[in-house]
Amino acid sequence: MAKEMLVIGVGSRPEGEPMGEELEMAEEADADMFEAMAPEGDFTSRGLDPLVRATNRMLPLFDQTGDYPMVEDTKKLPTDFVRILAMFQQAVEEAIDEDVVNEEMRITLDDVRDDTALMTIAGKLDMLSKDREFKRFLEAPVEEEDMAEEVREETGATPMSTEEEDDFLMGRM
Repeated sequence: MAKEMLVIGVGSRPEGEPMGEELEMAEEADADMFEAMAPEGDFTSRGLDPLVRATNRMLPLFDQTGDYPMVEDTKKLPTDFVRILAMFQQAVEEAIDEDVVNEEMRITLDDVRDDTALMTIAGKLDMLSKDREFKRFLEAPVEEEDMAEEVREETGATPMSTEEEDDFLMGRM
């Protein structure tokens, strides 16, 4: 009797299955969101180069390689670059909320229209990449309870008791 083997490649999606379609729709929505966030203006190497260099200095703090390629003169920042800047923006917001960095370090992409704004962000990223307190903040483990509380706040869900959780999980088996 021959055995049938199903091989699923890393990163592949099952096509035609509900989860594959949902995942694809979620990825498209995510890409659309960052596309909409992308600043538009007159961006040249004068502002782009310092921002990319500062980004490459920050990426290792997020356990990523600092090898983002230089960006050519453009009217709109690339979506993948905006995704990275949004990650930095979120981390800085959290650090400000925790009084780790000053309010003046806030990064906003909303008003970016020219090289001067890009250079301002690059300067902030340079300072943050050297800030010991910010580095410590990024290295600190995220408490699971904090993450669960964030999810509850976002979804409006109430926490389950241990007994309710057990019943829920047993019902799924």
